[in-house]
Amino acid sequence: MSHQLSSEEQLEEIKGFFAKTWKMMVAVLVIGLLAFYGWRYWQSYKAEKAIEYSDKYEQLIAQLDNTKTDSVNELVSFAKDNDTIYGVFANLRAAKFYVEVLKDYPGAEVLLVDALKKTSSEPIKTIINIRIARLQYQQGQYQESLTTLNRVANENWSAVINDLRGDVLVKMTRYVEAVDAYNVALTSSPTPDLVENIKMKLNQAEYLKAKQQAEQEAQQAAQEKAEQEVQAAKQKAEQEAKAKQAETEGSNN
Repeated sequence: MSHQLSSEEQLEEIKGFFAKTWKMMVAVLVIGLLAFYGWRYWQSYKAEKAIEYSDKYEQLIAQLDNTKTDSVNELVSFAKDNDTIYGVFANLRAAKFYVEVLKDYPGAEVLLVDALKKTSSEPIKTIINIRIARLQYQQGQYQESLTTLNRVANENWSAVINDLRGDVLVKMTRYVEAVDAYNVALTSSPTPDLVENIKMKLNQAEYLKAKQQAEQEAQQAAQEKAEQEVQAAKQKAEQEAKAKQAETEGSNN
């Protein structure tokens, strides 16, 4: 008996297979088509929303007026309700308005922190963190500013970061570290304008460093002298006490 099927038998098997699986195959095909057209619809929807957000963002930017403090309010609302890149841009522009027009540094920092939560782009996060660190520096929050700068690892911004780090450390009277930061900034390919600015601050920091070290050495010398005088006085008192005791004992005898 042959193990090979005849053409009629093969055809019957194929018919049987399709009879059993046609519903599943149709379901898979339908799901595939729905997924494909659903994806295309979603991409189209996102593109339309991006255009809408872009137009709205441009409109709100055009409405900003430095003579009208409330002209930024709609931009802030737009940023608050928008998690797209245009929401991030709106946060950044509104924060700039808060700093330059309203002089509201805490409010600007809140906007920048919100922007930081909305993006995963490392270059944008670097820019935001630097701006937050500057605001913290302007508010006298020096340790917080250093902490923010330490979160930035982008070497392309090393000159700017270490320049600001040097400024913060000078305010904290940590002149040795400030000099190191300025030197790192100078060796990190800063712009020509930044080079001159850093050099001036470096010279000032080196002067303050030398002055601080001289004061510390003088203070240490004065402390050592005072300790020596105390020790000498103590020894003198002990010697006088012993002499007096010996005198007393001699008179008793």
